[in-house]
Amino acid sequence: MRNRRGLSNLIIVVLSLVILVVIVSNVILWSYQMNQLDWEKMQENVNVSNVARITRSSWFVTQNEYTINKGGRTSSSYLDTQIMDNNYESFRESSPPRMFDINGTFSIDLSIYPLVHIQSVEIQLKYRVDDTGEKWFLKAYDWTSKSYSDNGFNYTVGHTPSLGWNYYAVNLTNNWLSYVRNDGKILIKVHDQLPDSTRTNIEIDFLGVRVAVSGALFTLQNKGSRTTHFVSIWVNNSTEHKRYDADAFVNSGETISYQRADIQLPSGQYTVKVVTERGNIAVYAAR
Repeated sequence: MRNRRGLSNLIIVVLSLVILVVIVSNVILWSYQMNQLDWEKMQENVNVSNVARITRSSWFVTQNEYTINKGGRTSSSYLDTQIMDNNYESFRESSPPRMFDINGTFSIDLSIYPLVHIQSVEIQLKYRVDDTGEKWFLKAYDWTSKSYSDNGFNYTVGHTPSLGWNYYAVNLTNNWLSYVRNDGKILIKVHDQLPDSTRTNIEIDFLGVRVAVSGALFTLQNKGSRTTHFVSIWVNNSTEHKRYDADAFVNSGETISYQRADIQLPSGQYTVKVVTERGNIAVYAAR
């Protein structure tokens, strides 16, 4: 009996030691993790250097060569139509009946500009021709009627060029949704007016699409030594306090522009608070 009692006491002591070791280990590990998080938090140095309203997105340009339906390409490529820099792609009307017709594929980034927050769509063409005697037209593919159209555009009579570089822009007004597919794809056509007696050369320096929105642009800085993850944005004024989820990573020493089409900035005085995953807050006061 005494041996059994001694064995039981020994088992109890051993189990108690095991439990004690587990508890102490967890406390030490928890303490280490807390110290690590605190240390990482102290290493962050974030800042919101500017907040601005945006009414237009950046330009979306074609990422592939244009489809030539009438006419031909004479030099360069679609890459020369992505920036307004006087580097251009050259085309020529077809032999009689001397016509020109090309279309390109453009994609609106719906992760930044969701369809629900788009107000309209704009198309801009910068081009030059050696014959100013005919008009030029911009159209878009209507996904409902399955045809190219300018129905609902703010300007449908075409553009009469002058010598030198010409800028031709149209707004799709409130009919834009007919021309933008659910994945953001929009097809743009450039064509001449009618067959004529002159075989025209056309040079395209830029062709792009952008959306009209009512959003905000945040300039986020990371002056710390570690990558920062911004997870939420607060926009506050005297009457409203709104929180928005965010998802922006900024590497050490970097400054990024973070656009949001779903955040409308209030008029007058307001403050913006941007929160990181580690719990730090950067504040911007607008006056």
